[in-house]
Formats: sequence, structure tokens, C-alpha cells
Amino acid sequence: MNALLRRFVGLLDASLKPAGFVRRGPVFRCFDAGGNGIALDIQRTAGMEGEVAFFINVGVLLAPHLDYFVGDGDPRRDAMPHHGVWNHRLTATDDTADLPDHTFELSTEADADRAAGIVRTWLAANLPRMRTWLGDTDAMLAAAEADRERAAQARAEQLASGRWKPGAWPDGHWSARLIRAYGHAERGDVDAVIACPHADPGSVGAHIVALARRRAAERKD
Repeated sequence: MNALLRRFVGLLDASLKPAGFVRRGPVFRCFDAGGNGIALDIQRTAGMEGEVAFFINVGVLLAPHLDYFVGDGDPRRDAMPHHGVWNHRLTATDDTADLPDHTFELSTEADADRAAGIVRTWLAANLPRMRTWLGDTDAMLAAAEADRERAAQARAEQLASGRWKPGAWPDGHWSARLIRAYGHAERGDVDAVIACPHADPGSVGAHIVALARRRAAERKD
């Protein structure tokens, strides 16, 4: 690992380890007792000569959806932010920037310290909120609706002013249809799951229906 990146990772680890995160390679993960969790990864990208460039991705993991991706694997080793039902790529710029930039670039130790500061500040502000979502589809859907309303307001303000306003837009992207379907499934409501549209391709729909049928059978026992 590059020395500057090692310094950045060490600073991040010092904040995340006390919060229950375990680092394996460039990925930090933590889980609750039900298998729901949060994953953060450092995704390298091309940078200028002599620089280290990367993105920071975060995802909130819903246990049954993670099971769809990981299957017989070990989620504590295999779970990634893109497996989440909420995903976010952190911005490397602060609120003084004219436009957001998601690429962190390190060429000095000061850059590494500054980048770690941005990420640690974001985590301090958002980690408590993300923990309240774990395994709670109702809380997730309420947060998704609040973010939808906030985005609509930010969009209207941006159209009126012609300028992007730092901090106006909500962080992240919600897979609200999937969350709603999983909520029905956990309640064993097979008909509601079948009637609930979702955007994800492949066999995720069949996976959710199977979960709903298992939960319905468990309720009858």
C-alpha cells in the first residue's frame, strides 16, 4: 500500500474501529446481531503522476438483500457498499466549493490528513443516523421520503438561482421499492410483494417472494 494511502487508512481506522468496524483490505464493515450493516470502501482510481486518487463509497446493508448477493459466502468478508439499499459516494470538497468533486487526491501527508478529516467529519455527522436504519424498513422508507422532499426543494432552488448550493441536496440514493418489498416480505405478505414493483433486474424478485413465503409459513407454525 502506498505510504500516503496507508496514513489515510490508519487515521480512518482509528475512528471506525471504536465504532465496531472491522477493516479487511480497503473495506470497513460493521454488522448488527441481525446481519444488517454498513460498509465503507476505498476505491482506487487513476490519478496524476505522484498522486494517489480514490473514491469513498458507503452503503447501508439490509440482511435479506445482502443474502441475495452473498449467498453461501461470508458477508463479513464479501459485503460491499454497492450491495446496500442506500448508497453514497462522499464528496472530497467542502462547502466552499463551487461544485462537488468526489475524487480524493493525495500527494502530501497534509493531503492525507485533510482527506481523513473530511471523511471522519462526515461519519461523525451521519453514522448515528445510519445506525437507526439498520434492519428497520419503516425507518428507511421514512428517511427516503424525507430525502425525496429535500431533493425536490433543492432542485427548485437550484433552478431558480441557477447555482448549486452546498449542503442543500440529501446524501445518497435509496432503493425504496426494494426496501418496501422486503418490508412486506418480512411480514409474510406474499400478495403485497408480488404487487410491489421494483427496479432491480435478475432474480431478486424471486428471492423476495421466496422470503415472503417462508415468513408466511413461519407465522402459521
